[in-house]
Amino acid sequence: MLAMGVDGQPINFGLFGGITASQISGDPYTGFRKLGVAAGGFMNQYIDLDIYWQAELKYVIRGVYKGPEVNDPTLYRSTYHYIELPLSVHYLHDEKFQLEMGISPDVLVGVVFEDENGILKPTESDNNTFGLNVFLGLGYWITPTLMANLRYTNSAISFRETQEWNHPQYRGYFHNVMSLTLAYRFKKK
Repeated sequence: MLAMGVDGQPINFGLFGGITASQISGDPYTGFRKLGVAAGGFMNQYIDLDIYWQAELKYVIRGVYKGPEVNDPTLYRSTYHYIELPLSVHYLHDEKFQLEMGISPDVLVGVVFEDENGILKPTESDNNTFGLNVFLGLGYWITPTLMANLRYTNSAISFRETQEWNHPQYRGYFHNVMSLTLAYRFKKK
């Protein structure tokens, strides 16, 4: 059975996947140039008045990309692999439009740094293993089981230890991620 309930309300399950574009606030590189993927599963349950909660298990790639330019042949790419546990509240309007907001604890599972000469040898990392993000999103239910979703996620706390040489006003490093995904909700029984 794909939908079961507590107090008569069904719990819905589904899968999602799509692309991400990210940057890091606090570093010298700007622009959402790092492409990645986001994929996972979700479960949600209606609460009341077109509002429901949702929990997800998600794999996501974030990072930075600075490509070579005419006056600067250097390349820099950082790729951060995370497992997230997003928890959110959703408002559904007219069974079509969805507004979502929530928090997302995460666990760093891998990092790769590259420059124009290839992959850089790993060194002791200043990255935090655990982090916390906040997000806002908009979704559109194309059919009762298929939704397109646009979500903006930002680190709520710096994901890297602050360096002592930084300016006192320096707040740290924060992931900024835009994701575009398709979600499939298993049909309610």
